[in-house]
Amino acid sequence: MESIIPNLNDRDLAFKEAIDNIISNEVVPFIDEVEQGKIDIWDVLRQLGKHGLIGITYPREFGGYGGTYNQELLMTEALCYQSYPMDMSRGSSTYPASLIRIFGKTKLLRNYIDPLVKGEKIGSFCFTEPDAGSDLSRMKTIYEKDEKNDEFILNGEKRFIVNGSVADTLVVYARNGAFIIQSDWDGFEVIEEYSMMGLHGLHLGHLKFDNVRVPKENELYYREPKPSTEGTRKRRTEAISSMQQFLAPERAMMALQAICVAKRALDEAIRYSRERVQFNRPISEFEGISFKIAEMATNYEAGKALVQKSLQNMNDGALAAMAKLFACTNAFKICDDALQVLGGIGYTNKYPVERCLRDIRLSRIGGGTDEIMKYIIQKDIYKKLK
Repeated sequence: MESIIPNLNDRDLAFKEAIDNIISNEVVPFIDEVEQGKIDIWDVLRQLGKHGLIGITYPREFGGYGGTYNQELLMTEALCYQSYPMDMSRGSSTYPASLIRIFGKTKLLRNYIDPLVKGEKIGSFCFTEPDAGSDLSRMKTIYEKDEKNDEFILNGEKRFIVNGSVADTLVVYARNGAFIIQSDWDGFEVIEEYSMMGLHGLHLGHLKFDNVRVPKENELYYREPKPSTEGTRKRRTEAISSMQQFLAPERAMMALQAICVAKRALDEAIRYSRERVQFNRPISEFEGISFKIAEMATNYEAGKALVQKSLQNMNDGALAAMAKLFACTNAFKICDDALQVLGGIGYTNKYPVERCLRDIRLSRIGGGTDEIMKYIIQKDIYKKLK
């Protein structure tokens, strides 16, 4: 796959060639087995950890690759082209380590970072709740300070958590703070691991925290709980404010992931259209097919351009929302059209197109729905007119 990441230097291009070879040899042969539940997704991902490819931007002394952010994007691109759930699992696992660094707790919590970066431990990021999806002001999970024992007590539930049902180390966001949690502590429970339409192999969990005692040193940040004003528009949580700085980069990354999945489906459709013969000629010679390919390619190029612009302006929330909205909706359309080009065989697992279509559907929900993206965009438009 030709990279869509802008401003690559010779070192980046050499990195791309290296990871393409590693993924071809150590990931691709096992994708179907992961998809069918014959092996666990982390049995494959741990091999990437041995190459430093789970924590690419982390120094080698942490077990990382010591690479650049462009190289992290290249890894996402290469892995998503082959398997969207692989990259979702990989990226989510380093979230606790990333937040430890962002909140300046590396020295204090270093013992959590190295195993996550090396792939020896699995990490998870816990934010969404049963009653708090798009409306995060309804978040109920809370930390209470136990002054006597100099620790905190966590109560609440989280669901739709990537890696949640298998994680060793979790960042759990509550209304009033965020802490590093271990899954082997008393009071932690996996209520359910979801079976899903797509993203097979991905561990998506519903978790419960029942009086989980958390050491003070595991604090990323904490604010004293404010009186509840549920039912009013003024009700906000400290967690929502804290998370704002991360939302734009995450959405830009999701747009990149989506466009890479779409590129795989487009490539498969083009290849098949040249090979499939009907009425004594390749179906690519019929305008019903070739015009569809033209539209798919145009949508891909438009999405790629918007994603590139968003990646170069990572802190622009409205632009990230535009990139996610356009890339994810059009990625779904590209995958759907690709299946149509393949016809009946496209509906089987003989080609990866049906997997691309099933996998990409979640991108229009996770990380902010299409509707939430439109809200963010229109709000920014009218704000600039004031």
